[in-house]
Amino acid sequence: MKKLWFKIGISFFILFFITMGLVGLFSGELMKTTYLDMKENQLEDEARVLLHTTNIENVNLDQNSAQIQEQLSPLTEEVDARITIVDNKGHVIADSKEDPTMLENHANRPEFKEVLQDGQEVGIATRKSDTLGYSMLYVAVPIVQNGDVAGALRIAVSLESVESAINTLWGNLFLIFGIALILIALISIFIARKITKPVQEIMEVSTDLANHEYSSRIYGKSSGELQELSISVNKLAESLETQMFEIRENSQRLTAIVENLVSGVMLINHDKEIVMTNRMMYRILGKQEITGKPFYEVIKSYGLSELIEETLQTKQMKQEEITIYFPKEMILDASVSPILMEDGEVSGLVLLLHDITQIRHLENVRSEFVANVSHELKTPVTALKGFAETLLDGAMYDEALLKQFLTIIKDESDRLHRLILDILALSRIEQKTLPLQIEEVNVNDMMEQSVKTVSELATLKEISIQKKWDKNKTILIENEGDRLQQILINLLSNAIQYTPAKGEISLQLEDLGDEIQLIVKDNGIGIPAKDLERIFERFYRVDKARTRHSGGTGLGLSIVKHLVDMMEGTIHVTSQENVGTTFYIRLPKHR
Repeated sequence: MKKLWFKIGISFFILFFITMGLVGLFSGELMKTTYLDMKENQLEDEARVLLHTTNIENVNLDQNSAQIQEQLSPLTEEVDARITIVDNKGHVIADSKEDPTMLENHANRPEFKEVLQDGQEVGIATRKSDTLGYSMLYVAVPIVQNGDVAGALRIAVSLESVESAINTLWGNLFLIFGIALILIALISIFIARKITKPVQEIMEVSTDLANHEYSSRIYGKSSGELQELSISVNKLAESLETQMFEIRENSQRLTAIVENLVSGVMLINHDKEIVMTNRMMYRILGKQEITGKPFYEVIKSYGLSELIEETLQTKQMKQEEITIYFPKEMILDASVSPILMEDGEVSGLVLLLHDITQIRHLENVRSEFVANVSHELKTPVTALKGFAETLLDGAMYDEALLKQFLTIIKDESDRLHRLILDILALSRIEQKTLPLQIEEVNVNDMMEQSVKTVSELATLKEISIQKKWDKNKTILIENEGDRLQQILINLLSNAIQYTPAKGEISLQLEDLGDEIQLIVKDNGIGIPAKDLERIFERFYRVDKARTRHSGGTGLGLSIVKHLVDMMEGTIHVTSQENVGTTFYIRLPKHR
């Protein structure tokens, strides 16, 4: 596509070319006509002067032809023009260039005809001479004798000089015309560029704006309407840049909000195809490439698909609690909202899925906790009340029975006291009302003290505790020693309780660089695989019947889990029934 300046420049050039051409033609023809008119008038004047100087008007033309010829003879060499005299009949009386007797009758020559027959004051004609063989200009004037036209005197000149002068004139005109065209072409290009430069810049900026380059601006100087247009385009560009910045900023905020929602978000168009999803939806559905697919190919839940279809039909928001089993079992709070156009038709749907599996689980745990606490408190209280009533009814007078009952009452009181202390401790830990007192802890010494603390209980069951760490290498960490000892004692006590008599427990320490790993391993009764995920829950018992007699509160492992989390560590367990259980604890060396 040709540039705008070229189009305008060539238009100017063509316009000037046509104008100059017309002016040149008109001027040339006008000058040619003017030159011929001047030449005709000159020849007419010369003819009349010649009439008076030769006194031909007072001489009889037919009788004095020889005399007249003699008078013209000197002019043959001196005058370039041809002089011819004819009588009123057209006979040639004299001629300065040719023998008159050899010339034919000239009565029918246009210039003589106009004078002799038409009675005009002058006769003018231009033609090729039959005698001389080239174009001539003929001017004839009448010879009047006694008031009558006795003949005519004609002066003829060659048009070669005239044509040469005219050709010179045309040459000069063409030269001037060519120079003018070159100047006009240069001026046209200059003017066109000057006019189109701001227009071209406006076009370039407009193209940039169409290509989303909103920082583009017009910096060239212009005037008039182009300046106003440039200002308007710059204002438009500034407005678009501001609006697009706000749109991008809002889009980024919206994207950040949607991507970081704890709920899964899915946008479905009117063709039931998935247009957009966030990361949480990918996690819930267990798929990554779902955009562009129909929702019923992605969502493997009949209840959820039915909820979406119902929303499409009723055009009303629907909400329901749905359980899905793929990729894993989850309880979802599903909400489907229609996107309605102005005419009331559905253009799409917004599906929100919130995983409430943990919430429902926590509700169940809370219910179980309340039930367990009630049961755990009820058992010792009932025992205390029962034995106290028995003593009051008379059993206290039996010394042996009194001692037995008081011992039971003391044991149940201790159990009740431990239960209350564990509940209070767990509550404080969960509420983080007991901040850690960070100090430098010698892990080797802490493990020795923990083993000593539980050694008496292990001795009663003839259980050996193996200490597996390098006693020559001291390992120090930044943490709270009391909490670390509480973790070890709880795990060792738990291992002793569920390890049969004459069993074995090992306590191991590993240095992992920036971390340490504590391993408590036993060869006890083990934990079934189905219960491994729940052993850190409060009051959860793998086998309620077999653990009631142990005197434990059911809160030990829950306290351990919370303490490890407080210390920014991790804990996990592996176990096999009738083989044993191993707890792994990782703690950072530095806080």
